[in-house]
Amino acid sequence: MKGAHLSVVPGDMYGSVERDMFSAYAMPYVQMSATQPEPKRTRVIVRLGTEYFVLPALQVMMFYTVNKIVFCITNTGKKYVVEGTNLNQLMEELPPQLFFRANRQVIINIHFIQSFKPIGNGRIQINMQLDIFQPIQVSQENASEFRRWVGQL
Repeated sequence: MKGAHLSVVPGDMYGSVERDMFSAYAMPYVQMSATQPEPKRTRVIVRLGTEYFVLPALQVMMFYTVNKIVFCITNTGKKYVVEGTNLNQLMEELPPQLFFRANRQVIINIHFIQSFKPIGNGRIQINMQLDIFQPIQVSQENASEFRRWVGQL
């Protein structure tokens, strides 16, 4: 292929830098792929009494906090204590396409949403599949983000 030879590009203070055309075009993409996102949490360690369990994150219907203690409810309705974390840290580590911070107290899993409806003042009420937790309210500030999140799957 004609024109695909090394070209001389003015470089730094040491003189010219020789680069082929591929390097000149590929370098930005190579640099972008070098900063890959952190892997997301796929499981959580929970406690029931004195016994610890490893749960797949996909089995967790919701995380919630009461008096700075984080709990989770599984797809079977069991309630566990989640040790060594808070909701802010969990939200950073969980896959954002599956989990949403509905309010200051609750993170929900999209696979367990039964229904949602507007309840006035721009807020949304979410009913989860297992009816063991009161309906969850999404604030007016987070309502549009929630609608966007639900629609992306």
